[in-house]
Amino acid sequence: MKVKSLIILTCLTLIASGCGNKNKDNKIEDNKTKIEVSELDKNEQKDYLISNMNNDTSLDLVRSTIEKNLDKNVAESFANLVKDYNKEISKNLLSGDFERASKIDKTGEIIDKRSSISHKYPDTNCRINSFLLLKDDLSIKYDMDIDDEMLFMDKEALKNLNLFNNEDLENFYKLFSRVKTSSSKDPKIHAKVMEEFLSKVDFPRTASMVSVVLHDNLDGDYLFIGHVGVLLPLDDGYLFLEKISFEEPYQAIKFSKKEDAYMYLKEKYRDYLDPEVAPPFIMENNKYVEI
Repeated sequence: MKVKSLIILTCLTLIASGCGNKNKDNKIEDNKTKIEVSELDKNEQKDYLISNMNNDTSLDLVRSTIEKNLDKNVAESFANLVKDYNKEISKNLLSGDFERASKIDKTGEIIDKRSSISHKYPDTNCRINSFLLLKDDLSIKYDMDIDDEMLFMDKEALKNLNLFNNEDLENFYKLFSRVKTSSSKDPKIHAKVMEEFLSKVDFPRTASMVSVVLHDNLDGDYLFIGHVGVLLPLDDGYLFLEKISFEEPYQAIKFSKKEDAYMYLKEKYRDYLDPEVAPPFIMENNKYVEI
């Protein structure tokens, strides 16, 4: 079973590497959102700005945005992780200012450079960082079952991090548990399963957990949050915070509207085509995003 899970998680990491509107009170509504298919082409133009937070200006913006919308204590913890990852890496590899996404993949160079530098913190991934940002503003019911079969790499990393207390760890494993589902290839059917599962979580009103849910059937039919980030409101749009994988850098992305963030994630998983399972789908908090 562990071998099968390792295969699944390795595939998810590789995939991720390739693996409502804001209301007048500046709060993110959790209503279901539908996007016309024709809007898929908009992200082809990379209509967003991205930064690795490799200078004080961009990191200060991210820190202040977190402080406005989430528990202030996590802002500094997140900033420390970012600074530790970026340490001694030049801005031609890790961007400081927000700019258009580069067409050149520099991931290999970044990883090689980092391997020659000592760091205070072990590498983290999308789930660990998203939970760090959200944990103090989440409420998770006690009767939420834990199935952490897919989280063994996360667990290994968390052993070496002093980010979470025991209660936090339990909530982490609850939130990112795999979820038993059917063999249907219709993402809407699986979305209902995921909506029911996540209905036991009270999410913050001023931030959203935006996740890409994957269906696998190597060890029964299960749903699993393969990628996740945190979406925060800006005065002129939205800020999405993510870390693609353990080795890859932190990213802060500015979108003019929430739908562009959905399409960004949709594009990342456009090549995930397994005829044996349902295609990936997107959730905002506990609501299915219909694309």
